[in-house]
Amino acid sequence: MMNQLILLSIIDFKLIFRDPSLRIFLVMPFLIFAIVLWLMPMLAEQYEGVDEFIPIVLMGATMQTSTMFGFIYSMVMIHEKDIEVAKVYGVMPVSKIGYVASRLFVPFLIATLMTLVLLIWQPFYEIPILPMILLAILCGLMTQVLSLLVTVLSKNKMEGMTWFKLVNLITSIPLLAFFVSKYNFAFGIIPTHWAFQGLDNMIEGEPYWMTLSIGFVFVFLLIFFLLKRFAKTHFA
Repeated sequence: MMNQLILLSIIDFKLIFRDPSLRIFLVMPFLIFAIVLWLMPMLAEQYEGVDEFIPIVLMGATMQTSTMFGFIYSMVMIHEKDIEVAKVYGVMPVSKIGYVASRLFVPFLIATLMTLVLLIWQPFYEIPILPMILLAILCGLMTQVLSLLVTVLSKNKMEGMTWFKLVNLITSIPLLAFFVSKYNFAFGIIPTHWAFQGLDNMIEGEPYWMTLSIGFVFVFLLIFFLLKRFAKTHFA
């Protein structure tokens, strides 16, 4: 199983590095680290009022690696549909859902680890390690949600890029909850809302278990539904 997982990851990363339009997205995590670790502290030191926006910036930053891999893998899998390689995978004597889930494990793992490192290194708040790990895992799971959702909705790369722009915008909308708190509950239909609220609870020293639990249940249900839908449409 491990050998198969490594082989799939090597094949996927070869495809990514061959495509300049995908390869450039791999620098995104480093830009996010530079903003959080260097730019924001500098701005906070020089300008009053910047501190108020640090939690919002940090929340958005926790999703960026997942967003990046969500886009990259959706483009890779849509490309497979375009050239009909997906049909070959469809006749392989393996579980289609298991195949897709295992294939998305490595980007999930990288996104989780990068998010965790970002949370550990950020210089603004002291957060215990356990809630940081849980939040990083929840953010990492958005890789599967984004890649599967865009792939299921798209027939070709052009549609995929359009859908991803829309989906990516929607994932950021829950940040508005911190500006219109009166309608906070309305953003709960978007899974990233629970990750953002969980981080806010950690920063404020408030209980976070319920918020993260709802987020995990929501995301796992979405992934289950999308995997079933993906297995029916992608390999046909």
